[in-house]
Amino acid sequence: MKTIMKISYLIVVLIIAGSCGTGSVKLFDGKTLDGWECDPAEVTSHWKVENGELVGENPDEKASMLWTTRTYKDYDLELEYITLTKDYDTGVFPRGNGHQVQIGISRSLQQDMTACIYAPKDEKGAYPGQTDKVDEFHKVGEWNHLRVIMTGKRIQTFLNEEPFVDYEGIVINDEGPIGLQLHGGVHMAVKFRNIRIKEIL
Repeated sequence: MKTIMKISYLIVVLIIAGSCGTGSVKLFDGKTLDGWECDPAEVTSHWKVENGELVGENPDEKASMLWTTRTYKDYDLELEYITLTKDYDTGVFPRGNGHQVQIGISRSLQQDMTACIYAPKDEKGAYPGQTDKVDEFHKVGEWNHLRVIMTGKRIQTFLNEEPFVDYEGIVINDEGPIGLQLHGGVHMAVKFRNIRIKEIL
């Protein structure tokens, strides 16, 4: 059954790839925060560039979001991340505030929900898109590869090339900026690199 599911995921990915425009483009240039903005602005110091990597850290334990200045609809996003603290609650917001692809420890569940979908607005539970593969495939304290495919209300996630979640959202924005999160209430540090996006036409 797992083999059939994996083949199905790969077929979907190949179909999506065929509908994409030209190649992927960098969302992070490895040198500056051009194309990104912090919310709230007063904690912009949470985010900086070091050695070609995007570093997020909140020693004051305050929350912040780093948003793209552009909005996006359907796309194929890839990035790499590594966590530098034992406790961390970060993730990717694919279209503005609302749905989130979790990275790390859920504050509400107190367990690693990496690459699962946090979507309380859908009223199907806090994490309606889950998998039991997190412990097997999430390399804590090492570089991980996360892929997020957005098509309509559908969110697909892949962690280290493994298909994770295929979830159909309900109350989800049709378009919005892409955000990286530092959750409030915990001191965390995380690095991102090779953030690339391919828009699906």
